[in-house]
Amino acid sequence: MWKRVLGVAVSIAIVGGAVAGSNKSDPDTLARVGEVVGKKVKGALPETSKVVGPFLAFKPGDSLPVEEKVRIRIRADKKMDGADVTVAPGASAGEVKIRGVVANEAQKRLANELAEGTAGVEKVVNEIAVPE
Repeated sequence: MWKRVLGVAVSIAIVGGAVAGSNKSDPDTLARVGEVVGKKVKGALPETSKVVGPFLAFKPGDSLPVEEKVRIRIRADKKMDGADVTVAPGASAGEVKIRGVVANEAQKRLANELAEGTAGVEKVVNEIAVPE
């Protein structure tokens, strides 16, 4: 990934240097640079099918398992930083188990709330520990 970003940066610098000596008007030059940079950036980005973000947990009708939706929500919440929580499917459909260690009771409650508030979750088995 970093190689791609570095490649894009170098390409921008090369294109910028080449365009700087151009005799065309500024708007034409900027348009050409914009097109080249746009193509390079688009080529450097990962395929959208490989990118999973927290908002997928909220899309109705998506094909993610319910435990994956919960995992995404817990990891995406900034208040859960430092928590080590895993999510596993429960014994029945709509049931999830959340396990792990969190820093305090507030994180434990938040993890439970995030799980319960996720679409498709009917029951949460909370096995999260809080160190004393």
